[in-house]
Amino acid sequence: MSGAGVEIGFVAALEREVRGIVRGWGATEEQGAIGRQRIYRSKSGSGKAALICAGTGVDRAYAAAKLLIEKYSPRVLVSIGFAGACVEDLAPGSIVVPAAVVESATGKSCRCAFGRGTLVTLDRVAGKGLKQCTLARFGGVAVDMEAAGVAAAAAEAGREFAAIKAISDGAAEDLGFLSDFVRPEGFATGRFIAHIALRPGLWASVAALQRNSRTAALALESAVAECIEDRSSFAAKHSPAVTQV
Repeated sequence: MSGAGVEIGFVAALEREVRGIVRGWGATEEQGAIGRQRIYRSKSGSGKAALICAGTGVDRAYAAAKLLIEKYSPRVLVSIGFAGACVEDLAPGSIVVPAAVVESATGKSCRCAFGRGTLVTLDRVAGKGLKQCTLARFGGVAVDMEAAGVAAAAAEAGREFAAIKAISDGAAEDLGFLSDFVRPEGFATGRFIAHIALRPGLWASVAALQRNSRTAALALESAVAECIEDRSSFAAKHSPAVTQV
């Protein structure tokens, strides 16, 4: 282990999702299975947290989580980032803290340390139809592309696992047109800009996604700060109430 251990290890996909979270944190470069990766460490809260950005997909999330465990030995691993809603009552900026994560490709389910509902990890960006199918097949309230990989790494290492996701697109929004530009190492921005420049019919959807992503990023920043400050209270807030008999 290269540094002192931390209580919470966060695994995100893209830097743009967590830029506000890691503002003011220290950073180091570490060599992992998918190349050199930057690991951020909180300078406040007695250094309780570390964060790594994995890129997109289950495999990269798994490898990044393994590196975070090796270097900082977190007690709990938390998958964070943006997610798409499968139910109408989750608007952009809503926070989803699931009780279970299901990997769509395998059907494998993992229980979270706390939370409500089910998050489903897909292998591509979900359009409206895929969201509806995910809800019908798995009862998933939201979809992402990384949580199952983090859950697998946590299970192998005997660590607790949780997920905190901010909704960036509602159930009625169709973002399937993004799939061709999502790569494991990140988003192919240049190709995407060239693509939409000739397709004005997509401009409104892209503008809405930009607005919703900003809303989601602020909500995620607030939720992660709350989790770092007092994980027990955060867990209680996002778990079903226990009825006293």
